[in-house]
Amino acid sequence: MWNDIELLTSDDTGSGYLSVGSRKEHGTALYQVDLLAKISSEKASLNPKIQACSLSNGFIIVVDQSVILLDSVCRLLQLHLIFDTEVDVVGLCQEGKFLLVGERSGNLHLIHVTSKQTLLTNAFIQKAHDENQRTYRNLVIEKDGSSEGTYYMLLLTNNGFFCITNLQLAKIQQAIENVDFNTAKKGTGNCAFSKWEPDSSKKGMTVKNVLDAEIIKGAKKFQLIDNLLFVLDTDNVLSLWDIYTLTPIWNWPSLHIEEFLLTTEAESPSSVTWQGITNLKLVALTITADKMKNLVVYSLPMMEILYSLEVSSVSSLVQSGISTDTIYLLEGICKNDSKLSEDSVSVVVLRCLTEALPENRLSRLLHKHRFAEAESFAIQFGLDVELVYKVKSNDILERLALSSADTSEQTKWQKLVDEAKENLHKIQDDEFVVNYCLEAQWITYETTQEMLNYAKTRLLKKEDKTVPVYSDGLKEVLRAHAKLTTFYGAFGPEKFSGSSWIEFLNNEDDLKDIFLQLREGNLVCAQYLWLRHRANFENRFDVKMLENLLNSISTPVSLQKLCPWLKNDVIPFVRRAVPEGQKILAKWLEQAARNLELTDKANWPENGLQLAEVFFTAEKPNELVLVSCWQWISLKDYQNTEEVCQLRTLVNNLQELITLHRKYNCKLALSDFEKENTTTIVFRMFDKVLAPELIPSILEKFIRVYMREHGLQEEELLLLYIEDLLKRCSSKSTSLFETAWEAKAMAVIGCLSDTDKPSELFELQEDEALRRVLYLLLSRPIDYSSRMLFVFATSATTTLGVRQLTFAHRARALQCLLYLADKETIESLFKKPMQEVKSYLKCITFLASFETLNIPITYELFCNSPKEGMIKGLWKNHSHESMAVRLVTELCLEYKIYDLQLWNGLLQKLLGFNMIPYLRKVLTAISSVHSLWQVPYFSKAWQRVVQIPLLSASCPLSPSQLSDCRESLIAVLECPVSDDLDMIAVARQYVQLELPAFALACLMLMPHSEKRHQQIKNFLGSCNPQIILQQLEEHMNTGQLAGFSHQIRNLILNNIISKKEFGILAKTKYFQVLKLHMMNSNNITELVNYLANELSLDEASVFITEYSKHCGKPVPPDAAPCEILKMFLGGSP
Repeated sequence: MWNDIELLTSDDTGSGYLSVGSRKEHGTALYQVDLLAKISSEKASLNPKIQACSLSNGFIIVVDQSVILLDSVCRLLQLHLIFDTEVDVVGLCQEGKFLLVGERSGNLHLIHVTSKQTLLTNAFIQKAHDENQRTYRNLVIEKDGSSEGTYYMLLLTNNGFFCITNLQLAKIQQAIENVDFNTAKKGTGNCAFSKWEPDSSKKGMTVKNVLDAEIIKGAKKFQLIDNLLFVLDTDNVLSLWDIYTLTPIWNWPSLHIEEFLLTTEAESPSSVTWQGITNLKLVALTITADKMKNLVVYSLPMMEILYSLEVSSVSSLVQSGISTDTIYLLEGICKNDSKLSEDSVSVVVLRCLTEALPENRLSRLLHKHRFAEAESFAIQFGLDVELVYKVKSNDILERLALSSADTSEQTKWQKLVDEAKENLHKIQDDEFVVNYCLEAQWITYETTQEMLNYAKTRLLKKEDKTVPVYSDGLKEVLRAHAKLTTFYGAFGPEKFSGSSWIEFLNNEDDLKDIFLQLREGNLVCAQYLWLRHRANFENRFDVKMLENLLNSISTPVSLQKLCPWLKNDVIPFVRRAVPEGQKILAKWLEQAARNLELTDKANWPENGLQLAEVFFTAEKPNELVLVSCWQWISLKDYQNTEEVCQLRTLVNNLQELITLHRKYNCKLALSDFEKENTTTIVFRMFDKVLAPELIPSILEKFIRVYMREHGLQEEELLLLYIEDLLKRCSSKSTSLFETAWEAKAMAVIGCLSDTDKPSELFELQEDEALRRVLYLLLSRPIDYSSRMLFVFATSATTTLGVRQLTFAHRARALQCLLYLADKETIESLFKKPMQEVKSYLKCITFLASFETLNIPITYELFCNSPKEGMIKGLWKNHSHESMAVRLVTELCLEYKIYDLQLWNGLLQKLLGFNMIPYLRKVLTAISSVHSLWQVPYFSKAWQRVVQIPLLSASCPLSPSQLSDCRESLIAVLECPVSDDLDMIAVARQYVQLELPAFALACLMLMPHSEKRHQQIKNFLGSCNPQIILQQLEEHMNTGQLAGFSHQIRNLILNNIISKKEFGILAKTKYFQVLKLHMMNSNNITELVNYLANELSLDEASVFITEYSKHCGKPVPPDAAPCEILKMFLGGSP
């Protein structure tokens, strides 16, 4: 029973057996195939009788005994009727309100659609004797133009023809009772064609011409266009006849056509008649040798195939008007069941074919992710096949985002990655490939690195490496490479996920990550991020950022890790990037140092001094030579601020506190000490002596030494102490017997003698070179010296007496002036703000270098010349001179000239002149300029900067050589294009210098995952883990290397764990490190077994007890070792 009706809006790109996508499709034209309706039966039917017709007011589908009426666009089900016998003919009239149905039994039904009422049922003819022979052959209902609302009906039966005229639907019952059957019987035969016209005089239809099967043998369907008659005979041969002469014009005996339609794109049938058949298309249902059917569209009159689609053996063309440009097909489909016959049908579908652009079909195929079909289709129609690959790649991207790095899904996502790589090879659009590799959420670190390498290699192949050309794509790939290396060093591959990587890559605020890690107490990670990113934010770093940085440092924090970072990195950076921030830094250090007295009292005051003094012991800013000559001027402005002076005082006080305790055995709180002076400190030293009889020995041992070193007069001071003691204690005495203070006073008096010389200290904390200048100038009044220096610095003349006044003289005079005079004096002399004075110093410093090169240039010309042209002219004429190369470098940095070819030459020359230390500073300075990363000599220069210090070192390493080796490794970690470095070569050099920990760090930064894994595996198999852990502790545990050292430590420890080689560290101090590592990873079972089996049960139980406490589940204190072990192995990790 065909009672399951589903109206659809999907197209042929659906799924399952309803799809036509897998069938053969040919032709120069292209049709879009839509699936409009699906009619299903619970039980399959053998070769069901199907037919349909498309009318202006509705769409009728007939399947065996079922009649389905849809609206004209097949979106609404209006009526579904099931009759007693198979339905032969159907018709629709009166704007779709009345349905006529003729069934095999001979009954003709008139049904009112809206109310679903059968208004009339009448048997016009008896049922045919042959069950397979149709009782009714055709039904036509047309409006009668002679009367409004009147219809005539033509009914062709198996043995006759009925014409019902004057069919008034308002009085339908009466009209049918008065039918004139006499005229209707004039056309006889098994197939007939006749031309009829309404005859008003006879109130009926008049036959104008009759053509039956006696004239055209075996005809089963006719269609007339003007004077041309299309005839389909019972042998499935289509022929064309002239209607007036009844002579054949053409036939196509080679084609076996079961059904046919004529369609046109013309607006109306009349225009078709006028133009003949040249605008017509013949739609035919043809039968192949294997009984399959094809829907074929031919052009007329040449019968060229425009389109061919393979359809099922149970198919039927939907009858429709000639002026339609849409083809409808009713098709029976059998479910995939080997037990059923090929002609068994369980689903009948209605398809709509509309001629379409190939681009539209391709778009639909891509929308449904049918990429193989889309690829062949694009190639067939000459479309953009690369679009297919791009859409497929994006689909893979979406599926990857839903995948998990879980090993259980590894096969699945690895297949997706392989598919993506295969697809990208077919895409010529480099920009798409680059963006794809950058934006994809690759599952693992190794895959991400592999895909970035693919994008980079692909771009570099298209570049002429001798002439660097700017490429946005290459710049972005190199930037992503650098960030991936940063992610690896900061968090390790185990923390990698597609989403976390994309978030990290797209985060433009590098400081945000650093602040977060500091707040979470992950100092080593923050240090590594700082090392990798500082070049990016140095130019925009401001006071607010510094405040956020300092406030993010969580307490408590390891001073052993914090102080070296502040000393070697942060403080030099602040002095270089934001000198005014020194006030904030000094204030923060002072407060943080003071807080340690409360938060880390056990290590006080040494810890406070350690933190506070980093401001004064920090390395000088790592500046370029010319730049540094004015950098110290900015530093000078903030050297003697209130905050710095307070910090200096704190450092001195803490030093005194430590000395008091260590040397003089006097321990004071900082707040108490700050209230004292040298005299009162002597008093406190006496106060702390509890037994009066000890005073002479303590005076001799500690107090007298202190007084002598501080220039205090002993006799006078002892008398003052007695006086102070008298004032403080006598007024507080409440008992006649309270004489302890008196005994102390008497003991002090007993120490008086005639010995005496005070006091003297001078500290001149100034630069040695400037002290000589001060010596010369301070002999004169400051006003005189300032004016004289101002004249020298700004003089327009080129001579001074008999001497030449050079720009070098001017620069030196201005440097002295800026150092000697205060800001107000300088601004009053120049009549300009201080910032402009400093800019003037920059200019004349550069001019001094021009002067040294014998290049005549005035101050005005230098200021007004376009800097890029001036720099390139200097480079062109003086690139053979090292001084000029250095000058060009610093001019480019100062005025932000980043021409790729110029910088490629600059780096090449700096290498050629072997200016390695200077080159190291230059590379650091340009690391924030991402466009320069693609310069060929950029990575070469980094390689040389890393390797040359190693080549000049030898074992045993001197302290300076060891420092150089550390600097080379820092350069490796800092290098933004570390993927381009030959890490194996660097690692070999470190191995030769007996620094395996440094070598392992290099191997871990290798770009190619397979090669990296193999190299690390081989290295770990041949090295001593204890030596590596020792070197990490001694050389990499603090400062700039601390951020990456924890990755190396984890690698070593995890390797020991995976091999279960715990005995390597069992009797070393690193065994505790291994225990802590395994406790933090909640994976201690293997180590517990080792301890129990190889060492002792007690050792194992102690370790379990520590772990349980670590997890917040302490072991019962009275539990025996064997019970503890049994309890753990019974249910713990």
